[in-house]
Amino acid sequence: MTTETSRWSESTDTAARVRHVALTRTEPRTAEWIAKEADVPRDTAVTYLNRMVEQGDLEVVETDEERSYKPDRVTQYLREVRELAEAHTLDELTHELDTIGEEIDTWKDTYEVESLAELRQSIGRDDLTGDKRRERLEIIEEWEYNIEMRESIQLAISLKCSLTTLGIESSSEESSTKLP
Repeated sequence: MTTETSRWSESTDTAARVRHVALTRTEPRTAEWIAKEADVPRDTAVTYLNRMVEQGDLEVVETDEERSYKPDRVTQYLREVRELAEAHTLDELTHELDTIGEEIDTWKDTYEVESLAELRQSIGRDDLTGDKRRERLEIIEEWEYNIEMRESIQLAISLKCSLTTLGIESSSEESSTKLP
């Protein structure tokens, strides 16, 4: 553990620190690295990391040197869908789908393309300046994000509808109760 002042509050327990560090990484990290960031002994980190693997929160990446851990993408994605379903009404989710659709339609008109693939291909046009290519690259990133969000929102709507049908969630759109 480090001798410098801990960035963790005294009320944050060991398990929460390891969990936070492990789940907020985008690249696989070793237990030693996670332990240092969480300000816990390595063996303690390994104990919690193995539990998280068993629960499906983390994936193990084996290398020649050491075992590394990274967040399980499926678990994270499903957690995000659940959070969307809990935090928003069906009307809000539907409105957001419409907003995404309108933004994509605007890009199609602006760049005279029918799809994201066509916009990608247009980057190679000879008549585009460097600034115009960079602008299109930024739009490609936004378009990709919108597609991901659209899929998440569609699943959140499906989840809310399924739970309502099963009687697990109140049919009232004003309900602020959490999903089971």
